[in-house]
Amino acid sequence: MSLRFSQTFFALLILSFFSAFVLPQRLTDLGRTQFETLLIPISRPTYKIATEIHAHFAHEVPEDTRPSTTIEQENLVLRQQVQLMSAEIDRLAQRANERARLGGFEQYCSRYEVAGADADNHDGITITGSGLSAIQVGQPVLSSGTVVNLIGVVDRAGLLAAHVTLVTDAGFTVTGHFFSVSGGGAAENAGLIAIVRGQGYGNRVINTLPYETVKKAVRIGDWIVLADDRWPQLHGVRLGRVALIGPLPSQSLFAEIDLEHEPDITLKDGVWVMTHPQ
Repeated sequence: MSLRFSQTFFALLILSFFSAFVLPQRLTDLGRTQFETLLIPISRPTYKIATEIHAHFAHEVPEDTRPSTTIEQENLVLRQQVQLMSAEIDRLAQRANERARLGGFEQYCSRYEVAGADADNHDGITITGSGLSAIQVGQPVLSSGTVVNLIGVVDRAGLLAAHVTLVTDAGFTVTGHFFSVSGGGAAENAGLIAIVRGQGYGNRVINTLPYETVKKAVRIGDWIVLADDRWPQLHGVRLGRVALIGPLPSQSLFAEIDLEHEPDITLKDGVWVMTHPQ
């Protein structure tokens, strides 16, 4: 048994040597072809089975048969969503840049909740929360929305709540500078002092500047930023945006500039009070 196996092994070894190095390739290819022909009864069913299995389990992307108008509408919705996301990213970046420019005003402030708004002819809000003992009359109050604005000053402080007079209240005054943004960048006009006066009912106006000067230096859409010696730590905080420019009705040599709040100012997230300025 062992002798026959050895003889067969050496015979196959010699045949392989001759097939690889002695016999012409056309002869060996012919033999290989004949041998593969013998395996067809096995290879063909195997190939068909493998093909069927692949077709059954392969996940091919089906052809989109929807109307072109439907696809175009879907693409439009996707583009709008991308634009909204880009705008939100821009707003967040704007907020981060603002706070960096302010030097991190949070270190001077404490956050409180808004408990209510005045119902009479005054523009004011009531705030509450923990740490009310730190609140004192005269402390500035800032919004906590995406855009940080000066919104008022504490005028009464108690054990359970404090009252804030808003910048729109009649008779409220604060000093600021104009801040413009254009394709060439942003610039603060520190040489033009703006005295912002509250008019009541949510309105504010600047009416102490010469009309000719304003026409040359101020544009609709410019910001007014805080520049008040009472709160140097908050220099640059926004006060509002220029909404309308025209001559003062009672004195045409002076300008009347109406201001509006930033469109996304909200008090639902509470307010910041500068409780420790030093």
